[in-house]
Amino acid sequence: MHIYNILLVDDERIIREAIARTVDWEGLGLALIGTAADGLQAWEQIEALRPDIILTDIKMPRMSGLELIRRTKEQWPETRFAVLSGYDEFDLAVGAMNHGVKHYLLKPCDEQEIEGALREIIRELDELRRRNELLAAARQASDGWLTEREPLLALLLEEPLAPNKAELLRPVRQLESKLRLIFVQWETATACQELRVREVAAAQSGAGRPLGQSAVAGNRLLASVADAGLAPSVAAAERLRDELLSRCPGLRLTLAVSDAGPPDALARLYKDALAYAARAFYLGAGRIATSELAEPALAAAAAPEAARGELIAAALRTGDIEGARYELAAFFRALAAARCDRPTSLSLILQLMTAMLKETPPEELLRKTAQLLSLPTLGDIESYIAAELESEGRRFEASTMHKGTAVVLRMKRLIAYYLTHEELSLQWLGQHHLFMNAEYLGRLFRKETNEKFSLYLTRLRIERAKELIAIETESKIYEIAERSGFGGDQQYFGNVFKKYTGYSPLEYRKSLAGQQR
Repeated sequence: MHIYNILLVDDERIIREAIARTVDWEGLGLALIGTAADGLQAWEQIEALRPDIILTDIKMPRMSGLELIRRTKEQWPETRFAVLSGYDEFDLAVGAMNHGVKHYLLKPCDEQEIEGALREIIRELDELRRRNELLAAARQASDGWLTEREPLLALLLEEPLAPNKAELLRPVRQLESKLRLIFVQWETATACQELRVREVAAAQSGAGRPLGQSAVAGNRLLASVADAGLAPSVAAAERLRDELLSRCPGLRLTLAVSDAGPPDALARLYKDALAYAARAFYLGAGRIATSELAEPALAAAAAPEAARGELIAAALRTGDIEGARYELAAFFRALAAARCDRPTSLSLILQLMTAMLKETPPEELLRKTAQLLSLPTLGDIESYIAAELESEGRRFEASTMHKGTAVVLRMKRLIAYYLTHEELSLQWLGQHHLFMNAEYLGRLFRKETNEKFSLYLTRLRIERAKELIAIETESKIYEIAERSGFGGDQQYFGNVFKKYTGYSPLEYRKSLAGQQR
């Protein structure tokens, strides 16, 4: 059995010593090579000792667990982490997952939980060792065809290119006068799958074959195709994808095709392909990303508001499942249109999900978050969250109120959310959110609240205006009117305000100032 080295990091001495003492390191096949009391001390030991596994707290002085993970992954990406986090550190745990950490433990945890997570990491490392051994043997056995494609791999996949490797450009210049690059990336693969990927690339590359040169490094494949237009290049990428999936069922692939260019523009073409692949998040699984997805469809300001999660949660609690479905679909439509980068999109999605599932226990929420982050496309994530929404809806179903009450409660939530929007009305709510007849909504609202919708809305806006006048003593009255939902008609605002309070807005401000003297 191979022995792996592990470093233990926690700023609480009692916890650190208890873990070091109680975990059966030897029985697991681990050697505890050191402990550290903070992130900076841990980083110094990592540089000196190069552990295979790091068990670390996430909130520490001098250097956080997140920064420690980021630095280590940059230098030694195959290092494995298990993260210890508290119940109030969910955002930090999510940050660790975004750095590729799969194993997290909520404090307080016992040695059985820690040992279970470490066993999973050991299995991953054993698989990685077997894969590397198989790939090394494959390289040795088929040195000929690998050497033929090594220049492209050295130039692009094994970055950066050292100045003394400039001679590698010469074979690349023998490529077609104009070409495109096909870029393929996958999440995880077994050793056998990686060997099959190399076999597929080799079988399709060379004179008289669909691909020109090709290269495989880690979890990436790059191939050149003679340019005959975008459509034939996409078709070649599709054939490559189909063959890869045929040989490696279940492999999650991201594919992109670059623009066309001469061989001396390979670096630019590769950069373009990477940018297009990053946008493949918005496509369905296995689809090919091209320049059509290079730029966001709308400005960043068009990204949806994560606050919709609060609306969805409130709708679920009151049994308004249709309303929750509508808000969720609207959120994902806006997100797909905005074309934010993947980290920004995931951040918005996680905010929405945590608001939507706020009553879920932290351990379960972390598990769901890890599962969500493993999904390759926006469509997959939307389906996952939609399923969670249905599950939450069923959970609340037993305590659901009368449907009419649920609709009115949703109306009140929407009024509070859109109070400053001048266009807010029964017609607007019915058309854009509730998909019901405005007259029916008005009757329902009055029946459930004993108050007309228009009076309720005006009352809330006047209360909002009174708050603003009291707090923002330097703001102009027309600004107060706009920010209370009355629009730009200052005279109308003044008339309504006086009707409800007995004062004009300026008189009300003076009365408040007099009270403070």
